[in-house]
Amino acid sequence: MPISAKELVDSVSELISLPGTVMRVNDMTNDRQYSAADIGETINQNHQLSARLLRIANSPFFSFPSHINNIPRAITVIGTQELRDLLLATSAIDVFDELPNKLVSMETFWRHSLRCGVIARSLASHLHKPNVERFFAAGLLHDIGSLLINHKLPKLADKVLFHSNKNRQRRFIIEEELIGFNHATVGAELLRHWGLPDYIVEAVEHHHTPNLAKHHPQDAAIAHIANYLSNTMPSNLGENLATSEALDFTALKTAGLSPEDLQAILKHSENQFNDTLEIMVYDQVA
Repeated sequence: MPISAKELVDSVSELISLPGTVMRVNDMTNDRQYSAADIGETINQNHQLSARLLRIANSPFFSFPSHINNIPRAITVIGTQELRDLLLATSAIDVFDELPNKLVSMETFWRHSLRCGVIARSLASHLHKPNVERFFAAGLLHDIGSLLINHKLPKLADKVLFHSNKNRQRRFIIEEELIGFNHATVGAELLRHWGLPDYIVEAVEHHHTPNLAKHHPQDAAIAHIANYLSNTMPSNLGENLATSEALDFTALKTAGLSPEDLQAILKHSENQFNDTLEIMVYDQVA
């Protein structure tokens, strides 16, 4: 009997739980009775998480003019929801670092995911969107479902990769044909299971099909564009845009972007990606 995306997530739910501190912060952020000080105190109870957040806060990722030396200050400067979204996204790297996966290099996977997250954040910043960390989180987590498919359904995942390469077809389409669902659907089910915000869940679920996003279409459009750009070098962008089948051009309209915007954003994102790669990925997958 074919397995569903939700059943796949349920089958590994005990192996891929976020840290208790992260789940607690997520719940507290959604409850108005808790103050920023309460949330900061909870984060401080996990020294590894608090140290990571401070490293990120003081990195070129934010480029704040003065040093941030404690979590309450980070919450004040970055924002409560923004810090929550950043915490949720970066904690996922640790979760999957413990999950055996023979079909993909975790360093390569997270490099691509981080590039997508940084580009999504840059796109949102260019558009002056509030809480740009939500877009970073969606970009960082957009392919997370593929790790579950690789882990639980390795033979099918290998078959998907073979057919995708042989026929030069996009992987999510082959997944639908061979498995019955795709990695975006699995990723969304996982994030929904974790209780992540709907805007991140929908962006992940529809990063290949942004036209299907009903509640947060701009989030999905930005995740889609960022995923396309994360596979494109700045020098090749113009040529790729002219011939690409991977980019849904209606997503540009939904996001409020033009093709001309993408070149400058991609160049800026590449510089920021190189600055933040070590602190976001290497110190977690090493």
